[in-house]
Amino acid sequence: MQSAGPTSTSDRWSFFDVDAMDETPVITADQPDPAAASTFLKALVNHTDAEGFSLQRVRYAPGAYVPRHSHDVAQVVMILEGAAYLGNRRFGPGQGYYTPAGKGYSVQVGEEGVTLIEFRHSPLTIETVWLDDPKLAAASPD
Repeated sequence: MQSAGPTSTSDRWSFFDVDAMDETPVITADQPDPAAASTFLKALVNHTDAEGFSLQRVRYAPGAYVPRHSHDVAQVVMILEGAAYLGNRRFGPGQGYYTPAGKGYSVQVGEEGVTLIEFRHSPLTIETVWLDDPKLAAASPD
């Protein structure tokens, strides 16, 4: 289960700077070295109550691949920089997509990398289910 801070509740103001560089590398059992990470997260808004929302910046290294997976909550994704591919569809800056809860998808990152925003109506306590590779389920940072 993924969990990120800072946390607050939806009855309070939340302020953030999407460009600040205090991001966290995602490490897994298969890739425990933070210096070799290809995914970096930064929580921007993380409400802990049921009425709350979450917003996080995600940066993927050039050419990164996220195998087919699903989450237990829906998400809206908007690309800020670079490009990402879902199947044969390319998403560039200002474009995005909505993923329903429980629907599988994979992401191929373009050669320049990608920075995106993920928005959810839930705290950043997200369950990820890896659908194609059983090894990844055991190695999941979520």
